Amino acid sequence: MRIPAVRLGATGIKVSKLGFGTYDFGVPSLKISPYQGGKILRRAHELGVTLWDTSDDYGSHPHIASVLKQIPRAEAVVCTKTGAESGREAAASLARSLEELGTDYVDILLLHAVDAGWLRGCRKVLRDLGKTKRAGTVRAIGLSTHSVTVVREAARFEEVDVIMTICCNVDQATLRRYRKLIPLEDGSMEEMRAALELVHHHGKGTIAMKVLGNGAPALVEDFASSIRWVAALEAVDAMVVGMKNAGQLMKNVRALATYRQTRQGS
Repeated sequence: MRIPAVRLGATGIKVSKLGFGTYDFGVPSLKISPYQGGKILRRAHELGVTLWDTSDDYGSHPHIASVLKQIPRAEAVVCTKTGAESGREAAASLARSLEELGTDYVDILLLHAVDAGWLRGCRKVLRDLGKTKRAGTVRAIGLSTHSVTVVREAARFEEVDVIMTICCNVDQATLRRYRKLIPLEDGSMEEMRAALELVHHHGKGTIAMKVLGNGAPALVEDFASSIRWVAALEAVDAMVVGMKNAGQLMKNVRALATYRQTRQGS
């Protein structure tokens, strides 16, 4: 039982279809040490879950650094994010992140939670970040967002290599009911799917997040179906799911592995 690797758009990067969201590692009340987090990520690595999602404000860089010391660097795809609002801030954030991660490059660097009101500003920062790609400290750049408008517009940005956005199996009524847990900024999930198809058409890498909607009951109660629904979307290359222990990791791996076996047998 091993998660397959897939191509991330036209980036030349191969990522695991299921990625590990490390937000919970940095939550103080959970008291997950870098050693414990690294041990869980080492198990993820063994299962083929080698796309690891973090951010400069998650507090989980040390957890990833712990396991990067134990495996060949090329066997992990590290995606980190920054809330920087200028090229200078982004460069400083990247330098801190590299030090915290204990590596000389990150595979993917995203501008974090870009909203529709900051499209022009974020594009300027992305242009500045192009220098980091040329220097080799970043392999691909892009943005994360909760907005259909941002996904639709950024699909045409030549500066963008990767877009990470909300994508989950809910209708509009469910979305309204769990708005706090599924924080879609605008539009519907159907419109988000169409926007992702546009991104995919333009050769960008696509990563789904909030697949289980921050614990929304409508998605968590049948988490396996929720994961498989996203996996079936051709416009989604990979997904990241937040996990806090090895038990959750195994459940999610089984959900995707079962889906894959069904597809292969059909």
